[in-house]
This record gives sequence, C-alpha cells and structure tokens, in this order.
Amino acid sequence: MQHACTPRGRSGRLALALGIALAGAAVQAAEPIKIPQLKGPASIAYDAEGIPLIKASNEYDLAFLQGVAHARDRFFEMDFNRRGASGTVAELVGQSALANDVQTRTLGLRRAAWATWQAANADTRGWLKAYADGVNWWLSTTPALPPEYAALEITKVEPWSPVDTLVIGKALAFQLSFDLDIQQTLEVGGYQQAGQAAGFDGSVLYFGDTHRFAPPDDRVTIANAAQNAAESPEIAKSGSGFGMPAIDAETLELARAYRDKIADHPLIAPHLKARENRAGSNEWVVAGSLTQSGKAILSNDPHLSLALPSVFVEQHIVSESPAINATGVTVPGAPGVIQGCNDRICWGTTTNPLDVTDVFKETLKLNTYGLPYAIVRSNGAEEPVDWVFQNFYVNKVGDGQADNLARDNSIGYTNGAVTVIVPRRNNGPIVQLSGNTGLSVAYTGWGATFELESFRRINRSQNRAEFEDALTYFDVGSQNFAYADVDGNIAYYTSAEAPVRTDLQTGNAPGGGIPPWLIRDGTGALKHDWLPVANRQPNQAVPFEVLPIAEMPHIVNPASGYVANANNDPIGTTLDNNPLNQVRPGGGLYYLNFNYSAYRMGRIDRVLDDYRSRGQKVTPADMQKLQANNQLMDAELVAPHLVHALERGTAGGAWAPLAALANDAAVEQAVKRIEEWNYATPTGIAQGYDPGDNPASLPQPTQADIDASVAASLFAVWRGQAIKNTVDATLTKVGLGSALPGGDDAYASLKFLLDNFQLLRGKGLSGVNFFAVPASVGTPPTPEDARDFLLLKSMQDGLARFASDDFAPAFGKSTNQEDYRWGKLHRITFRHPLGGPFNLPGANPYGFADLGPGLPGVARSGGFDAVDASSHNARASGLNDFTFGSGPARRFVGEMQTKIAASEIIPGGQSAVLGSPLYASQLGRWLTNNYHPLIVNQADATAASPNVTNYVP
Repeated sequence: MQHACTPRGRSGRLALALGIALAGAAVQAAEPIKIPQLKGPASIAYDAEGIPLIKASNEYDLAFLQGVAHARDRFFEMDFNRRGASGTVAELVGQSALANDVQTRTLGLRRAAWATWQAANADTRGWLKAYADGVNWWLSTTPALPPEYAALEITKVEPWSPVDTLVIGKALAFQLSFDLDIQQTLEVGGYQQAGQAAGFDGSVLYFGDTHRFAPPDDRVTIANAAQNAAESPEIAKSGSGFGMPAIDAETLELARAYRDKIADHPLIAPHLKARENRAGSNEWVVAGSLTQSGKAILSNDPHLSLALPSVFVEQHIVSESPAINATGVTVPGAPGVIQGCNDRICWGTTTNPLDVTDVFKETLKLNTYGLPYAIVRSNGAEEPVDWVFQNFYVNKVGDGQADNLARDNSIGYTNGAVTVIVPRRNNGPIVQLSGNTGLSVAYTGWGATFELESFRRINRSQNRAEFEDALTYFDVGSQNFAYADVDGNIAYYTSAEAPVRTDLQTGNAPGGGIPPWLIRDGTGALKHDWLPVANRQPNQAVPFEVLPIAEMPHIVNPASGYVANANNDPIGTTLDNNPLNQVRPGGGLYYLNFNYSAYRMGRIDRVLDDYRSRGQKVTPADMQKLQANNQLMDAELVAPHLVHALERGTAGGAWAPLAALANDAAVEQAVKRIEEWNYATPTGIAQGYDPGDNPASLPQPTQADIDASVAASLFAVWRGQAIKNTVDATLTKVGLGSALPGGDDAYASLKFLLDNFQLLRGKGLSGVNFFAVPASVGTPPTPEDARDFLLLKSMQDGLARFASDDFAPAFGKSTNQEDYRWGKLHRITFRHPLGGPFNLPGANPYGFADLGPGLPGVARSGGFDAVDASSHNARASGLNDFTFGSGPARRFVGEMQTKIAASEIIPGGQSAVLGSPLYASQLGRWLTNNYHPLIVNQADATAASPNVTNYVP
C-alpha cells in the first residue's frame, strides 16, 4: 500500500509532472482484497494527482477506508500530531520534548478528547472506531513504517484509537480558538508602572495608543449591522483605559512565571499573542446576480502552517447509504471532508477569533505536600478540585536500541506530575502555582464537543436548512462559514459557542474594570465567572450560558450580492476602539472579541465592490486572480503619508533638516518609486515564483515586475524603520523598551497617529509624543516637520540597511536601487518536524533549491497582510526577517453549476513519504497560484480515477 519510492533528480519546478506519474497506472486488482472488518464491497481508486476516490456501501466502511488511505499517505504526520496534542512527543523524539509534553498534558486536550468519546452516541462511536480500524489494518499489513521512524530508532507504534482522532480534532480547534490572557496582562501591568513613573496614564497608552482595538481598516463582513460605529474624533481624543485598576504584583509574577514556561512551546506559545503567528483565512462567496454564468462562486483559502507534509490531504468520499458524495480536503487522522463540496453545496471557513478562553487568579487551599485541594470563593466557601496523575516516558534516541522507552521520574508533583483540575472552569487546569495562589484556565473546548460530527453532517447536507442544522454541532474552534448551493443561495455564518460572562451580562461593565482579555478574579467577588445555562441552544455542548444562535453574526443572500471574511471584525464591534460598549437585545453587553485582522479584507472587499459597482460580471478565473492578489493594502493606505512628507520637504522654505533629507537623491528616488508603485509585490528575479508562472520554466521578470519588486522592497524596509523611529523610540524613552508591542500592533499605532495627526498633533491619546526628533537634529518649527523628518529619516535608514553587510548576501552592498528585488528578501522554507532531508528546499530529489548562500528558501511574491497570505513581521529589519512560514493550506474556487465546477491546490502533495513522486507534486503549482481540477461529479471522478483496488468482507 505504500507509494513507490522513485526519486526524481530534475528540478523541483517540474512538480506538475511528478503527480502525473500515476496517470499511467490504469490498473485494477484482479482479485478483491478481503478485509473482515468491512460490512460490504468497497474500493479505492486514485487519479493522476494521487487523490483517492473512496466508495463504500455504508458510512462505516467509508470511514474505514479513509483511515487506510490517510495512513498510507500520512501516517507519520498523524502519529506526530496525536502525540503533539496528547503530550507524548518525548516518546517519539526523545528528552528534548519532555518539558513541552508536561505543559501539553497540563492543559489537557487528550482529557477533553476522552470527554467527547464518553459523551458520543453509539453511532458516532462506531464511525470513529471504523476509521481507527482502517488505520490499524494498514499498520498491520504494511511491511515497514515511514522513513522518519528509522531515524528515531522505532520499529513499532501504538495502534490508532478513536480518541486519537478526537484529540486531532481538539488540537485543530485549539489552534484556531484558544487564547491566553497572559501576555496582555503583563504588558498592561508594565505600561501602568511606566506611566506611574513618568506621569501619564499607562492604561490609556496601552489601550488607546499602542495596542488599539480599532482595526487599521474599517471593512466589515456584514455592513450596516447595529454594531457598526466608527471612532469619532471626539472619542479618539478622549482615549480609554477602561477605568482599570493597577494590576497587582502577585498576578504579574504568576503570569510571568507561566509565560516563561511556555515561551518556546510549539503548540501553546503562539496563543500568547492576539494577532501575530496565528492561523487565518480568506473566504468570499458571490451570488449569481454578479457572475457571468449566473451561478454563485465560492472561494476559500485557509491560512495555516506551511510545513511538510501539508496540513490537509485531499480525498473524495462516496457512500450509498446514507447517500454521500463529498470531496475536498480532509485532516489526516480524522474521517470526513472538512472543506469542500458535495453534489448540492460547497462550503469554506475562516477563523473567527471568538473569545472563548479566560484565565483566572485563584486562591487555593493546600495540603501538606503543597498540592491544592480546593479553591476559595469570596464568601469563604471552598470548592474541591480534582487531581490527575501523569506518567512520562522518553525515547532513548541514539543509543542504538530500537523501541527503547524509559519512564522519566524527574517531574515533581507540583511541576506536572499532578494536574489540578477546577470543575468551575469547565474542568480547566491550574497552569501555574505559587504558594496558595495560582492561575486556572477556562476554555469552552475542555469538555465534550462535537465538531467532527458537525462536518459529518455537513458532508451529507443537501440544502441550507440541513447545513444550518449541522452547524449547531460545531461547538469550539469558531469559524466563519461561507456557503453556496446549486439553488442559488449564498450565506455566511459564525459558528461555535460563546460563553456569557456574569459581569458583562448583569453589570453592563467589566467587573472591577478588568476586561475579559486580561487575567480575571477567580473568587467571584467581581462577577467574572461564566453564567450557568439558562437558555440552552439547539445541540449545545458547553455547560454554561452562551450567546444565542440568533445573536451570532450571520447573513443569507445579502443585498450586496457578495459576502466576504478574512478574520476581520464581522459586524464592527471594535470600530470605535471599544469592544465592550455594544448592548445585547435583551440587555447586557454584547461581546465577541477584542482583536481582528484588517488589511486582507480591505483588499478583498474593495475588489469585489469594484466589480459590483462597475457591473462587471465575475468568473472563477477572476476569483482565482483575487486569491493571487499580492497588492499591499497597508501600503496603499500608508504610503501617501510618506509621499506627502517628501512634498513638504522639497517645498520652498522647508525646515533645513527636513529639506536636507527630502533633497537627498537616494531618498527622493526611493519615495518616487513608491509613489509610482501599484502596490504589487512580484519577486523581480528569474528564480522567483510569481502568480501565473509555469513552475517548470520560470520566466525572466519584465521591467514592470522589476519596478514593482524594488518598490515593494523599499516600502517593506521603510515600514520597519518607521516603526523603530516612532513607536519603538518613544516607548523606549518612557522605560518600555523591553515591552514593545508586536509588529502588527505597533504598525496599527503608527497608522492611527498618522491618520489622526491634525487632531492629535503627533501625541497619542495618553499625551505621549510619538514624533519627537532627536535633540541633536534641532527643534522643528511645527509638529508636521517633526513627523515628516522621521518618515524620511526612516527611508534613509532603510537604504542604509540595503547597502549594509547584513544584506550583502542579497544585494552585495549595492547602492543601486534597481538591485533591491523583493524576491531576494521574501522567501519560504517548507519545514518538516524532523528537518534535514525532509525539508524543502533540502537534500532530497525534488530539486527546489535555496536562493543562495545565506538566503534560505525559495523566492515568492506576496508580503505583509497580502490577500495571498505570505506575511512577515511589520517590524522586519534583518536579511531573513521578511521570510514567511504560514499561508494558504488550500486554495479553492468553486462555481455552483448543476455539475459543480471547482479547482483547488495544496502546498506539497498527497504523500508524506520522502521519495514518493507525490511528496511535492503540487508545490510548484501552489507557488505560482495554479490549480488542479476538483471533480465533484461521481461519474466524472470515476472516469478520472483508473487505478482501482477493490475490497470485500
């Protein structure tokens, strides 16, 4: 059942040809393979891309063969991911993973998976068990494990279990929805302390100036919703610190200690940050009234890690009873199609950052061993906690002995050997202890939830009503679902269950001035607990009061003719920089989340609205072009400030230091290039991968490509220097140099200050001046002179970076701006957990090569918050700071014809087996925004899948 190992030595750019290798294998087994676990005849057929067409008479056999196909193509990925979510990676890779395993076990995704298994009905259990049986049948009939195991000295693995599947699902939901309030609490505390020392309101500096809630662009998914309200100049000038009290030292120390433990944890650490290094996605659906064919078109590209193997694997599944014909992408380790189409509908998803996690400071009662046995409430009541004992095992890699696991007894009771569970927190854990205080984490995903059941029902849905019913089983991992059907309907739904906080519902204000995204009070005194269930929703799983389905953002067949989402604020609750001032229909505060993305939606909405307003009917090719759009929305909105600075500096009578900068030939040339730029980001080099290129024969760049590429480089480096010379320099002066905001927040702060300069005159809402010119330069006559000096000085500093030793591997210390091609900076390496030959580029037969010495990765178009997601830190300043590692894990465009016409691509290939021609068969096309057909019609798929293996009981 394994792929044939047929290494190819030619260029990786012929990845397109690699997948075609299977097309010649039009072979059907003479005799069906007997599998006792099956209930009826079934088959797996493969097309030229290696995508399995799985047919069965029933849903259990279908799940069984999905397990077989997943294991065949992706077993190491499945094993690694179940271990990563279960806290047993050290049993695979050795001692280096033990500390992270301890923290993973403490959080308890596997406990949550067990809770789901225990709550599942017999039918769901049978479906999950059938899938596990399929995986295990492959393990039992395959002579050798995938090649990664040889390096780890492992010859046998644990069988797959239904709980393994559930923990895979829990981990995916966790990555999309879990938030920690740790870093924000530490930052607010630090800003408050700095303000006390320097004489300003640190809370206002934080919430009003440097970590704003109002997005830097105001496009929303559902226009004219009741919550849409932009920030007025008067509100902007007043600022807001939510009336926050000073965060106490004990809370800050607990937060600091926990942050330090998880700072490098691959699964948990990203959740310290609200925006950066998190999953995202784009989706939009256009009604037939706006399309050339008169049929709706749905587009979706989820943004996840661009590691190898790819996050998703493609499958087409067909069952007779119940009737299922679904195709798209699946998650290795779980049955069903997670994004795709059936004969009647297509659906896609983007992440909705619904706030479903709270961290609480608890007061504890301890036994003589220092272990908590109860939490203490404000009325003196003691509530018992539960204990979970943990055992840890480590693979002794490198000792020459196969399968050599040993128990590790170094973990103490209070350091992870015992996990303390707080029932009140949805059975959430205490993650940090210090004497009789600790931090607990409440999260909607700690209990039984049924997202896999939701997708199972979506696969079968034949109309909008059935789809809406299926979404009632989607409990955690909040998604924005885009929907289209062959009947002409389009729709948008926000899924998952949002807990209602007692203080927000009953007090109309955050209790004690502490908002839900900071560490909250666990005693109950400030009413921070989640409300008990009073109005149970259909198929609700979370055992607390949640926002009713009717109050969740959604729209069906919008008058505009389209609906889009790119992780943006769906209805505008944050547009006025206050996510806690909207009122629910029945009273209480309406709260979804405090932080959203903006620029990708800004571009998508402008393009779609332009089509609509001009009356241009769109096609699937237009939507593919929009998915490939790499024009930087932020540059379009911010660059005019830089251009204006040059104009003021070159005007007669300008302040001398400003005039000197503006008349510097290199600075003037660079700004003029940006002024003439169309904001696109081509690589500008022959080795670069750009939209529409033939990956097997990359073309030379045109002069227009080169000009845009140079401008993209200049703006990207200027952006980082501008942040450094304004936001970073200002915060460093007031003692916050070690607590700078993330790149996204700092950049949003700079844009806010520039956009509101006439009102604020360069000072933030806190009164702190962000445009202070160094004393050595002199005193500028006006605040405008100071602003423009710093903007142009940032360009001068950026040009110095291009000619520096640091950038020499890319540009050879050249001062010729024509040499500053974006592809030299904007690169990607597709990394495998074990690295080495498994990476691309890497020492393997697929031909993708590093761009050059000191320039790891392949060159690709894109950039900061481009629609074709390929972002980097806005503060990027070093040679390799502009590389990226996350983006579209799948690109899909589907038109709702009677026979749905669709296309998609994934970054890599179907197989995770190094040496297989399908390891990277789609990567070249993915890099150049090309697609392969996604055949939905069953008869057409059968005709395109000649390599058939039949199975019988």
